[in-house]
Amino acid sequence: MHEELTRLRAQLKAQDKEIRRLKKENDFLEEASAFFAASRLKSTKTNV
Repeated sequence: MHEELTRLRAQLKAQDKEIRRLKKENDFLEEASAFFAASRLKSTKTNV
């Protein structure tokens, strides 16, 4: 029983770490997407 709890705690810790990494990655991609979308809008307006 103790070994299973230890294993589950380690698994939870690893999953929490992965979630934090994925959230950071997602935030970065959202910012990059907004940057490029704004850049395209600006480019479209100046080319009209």
